[in-house]
Amino acid sequence: MGPLGCADEYVVEIRDREGRAAYGTVEPSTGQWGRLLDDTSEAQITVPYSGPDCCELLGNTRSWCNNINIFRDGNLVWDGPIVRMEYTDDATTINARDVSQWLYRRRIASLLDFTGSAEADLAHIAEALVRHGYSRDDPGVLEHLLVTPTGIVGARQYAADSGYVLDALRELARTGVDWTALGRRILITGETPLARLSTLTDEDFAGPITVIEDGLAAVTDAVVLGKGVRGQAGGTGPCGLLEVLVTEEEILDERSAQAEAEAIVAAGSPSPLYVEVPDGTQLSPEAPVGINDLVPGVVVPVASERTCRTVATDLRLLRVNVTFDENGERVGVTLAPVGIDTAYI
Repeated sequence: MGPLGCADEYVVEIRDREGRAAYGTVEPSTGQWGRLLDDTSEAQITVPYSGPDCCELLGNTRSWCNNINIFRDGNLVWDGPIVRMEYTDDATTINARDVSQWLYRRRIASLLDFTGSAEADLAHIAEALVRHGYSRDDPGVLEHLLVTPTGIVGARQYAADSGYVLDALRELARTGVDWTALGRRILITGETPLARLSTLTDEDFAGPITVIEDGLAAVTDAVVLGKGVRGQAGGTGPCGLLEVLVTEEEILDERSAQAEAEAIVAAGSPSPLYVEVPDGTQLSPEAPVGINDLVPGVVVPVASERTCRTVATDLRLLRVNVTFDENGERVGVTLAPVGIDTAYI
């Protein structure tokens, strides 16, 4: 792995909506892109006016009909549909979102029933949602889908016209399954790590970090209420009883409710201890991780002796945010304790 390094060159291509045919290359003055666990990531580039050829390409670019592909030193790091174009006298700004954004414009068109004998692994329910969303019009995503079972079997039911596929996928991610978009691929896994990266130390963060023991996120006993089902885990901890009550109407079976209750207690007992990377703090170019190792969901061991609280702990990568301009590249990360519910980050 790694080191992360500093990008020597960014290339941005305008492509067709399947990301196959390249229509031309633009030269942005500034840009940013990211990766995100259990939600849709965004990218934005600003392209200064540089002549009629560039202007013709941008003038013919259309939202949803075209993608941007972002290459870092020749390696594809981000891919997704354009959703907004802003034209001014001297520049054009392109806003795009990763391929999961299509699922926010795909309704649940027919009954999807995973109850009774049809109960399934939560990862396969997520897969069925994704396949259902793209089945009527696939922009080249399904062939790249990667699914790893969670080991948690559950019951779910989605009525026709009950909502958008992406909202259902986001809600499912609260109860034992995770997903992220990496280029044109959607990865669906359990809440177990995709991989384990090399340990990061104080020197790998290009700025101050904060060690936090978050007692407000501590939980020793959890009750999860689904639709007619209940799960409970934990009890009184060494520092007392700290209870949490969660209602998840989408949960239809006791096993899923129990699994979520156990996950809540595992994440909150003892009080979560983690390293916070404040806004504006980036990874050092010498950090022992490559850019494509930074996939949301991986475990990142962190060891810090910079503060009064020495920390050696496993954190999970939730978000990657990269910006680039004439002054160089900055790679920021958001890390959280393993098992924490991303809804509270």
